[in-house]
Amino acid sequence: MLALLQRPGIRQLIKFCLVGISSFVIDAGLLSLLHYRVGLPVAVAGTLSFLCAVTNGYIWNSRWTFRDRQGDSKKQYPKFLATNVVGWVLNLTVMTLAIVMAMRLGLMHTERSTNEIIQIIVTGKGKSEFSPVVLIGAKVVAAVVVVAWNFTAARLWTFKASETSVAEPV
Repeated sequence: MLALLQRPGIRQLIKFCLVGISSFVIDAGLLSLLHYRVGLPVAVAGTLSFLCAVTNGYIWNSRWTFRDRQGDSKKQYPKFLATNVVGWVLNLTVMTLAIVMAMRLGLMHTERSTNEIIQIIVTGKGKSEFSPVVLIGAKVVAAVVVVAWNFTAARLWTFKASETSVAEPV
C-alpha cells in the first residue's frame, strides 16, 4: 500500500480529489447562498457558483496538485475551464441516466417517462419527485465518472508535462 502511495500519479489523484472536495463545498455553498439568500434564479446562481468552484480548483490544482507542471495561466485556465464544462455536462448526463435507470428498476416512489424526468431535471419543477437516496446515489455515480474525466484531462492536457518539467518531489 505504501509503495502505491509513493507513485506520483496516485499522489496527484489524491490531491486532485481533495481539491475537488473543496470546490464542491464552494459550489454547493455559494449556490445555496445566491439562490436562497440573495434570491438569484437557480440557473444564474448555479453558473456563478460553478465558475467560482472551477477557479478554486484551478488555483489549487495548478499550485499544489500539478505544481511541477506550472505553465502560462492564460493558456492553462481556459483549458481547465473547458474540461470542467465537459465534466459538468457529463455530471448532468450521468445523473440523468442513473435516475432514469432507478425509475426503470422501480426504485422511485412515482412513475415518470424519460422525457418527464429530463424535464424535471432541466426546469427544477417537481423536486419532490426524486427520492433523496436515488438522487444522492446518482450524484455519486456521476462523481466517479467526472473525477476520472477531469483528472485525466488535467493531467494529459491542461497541466501536460513539458520537456522542462521536473518530477514531483517525494
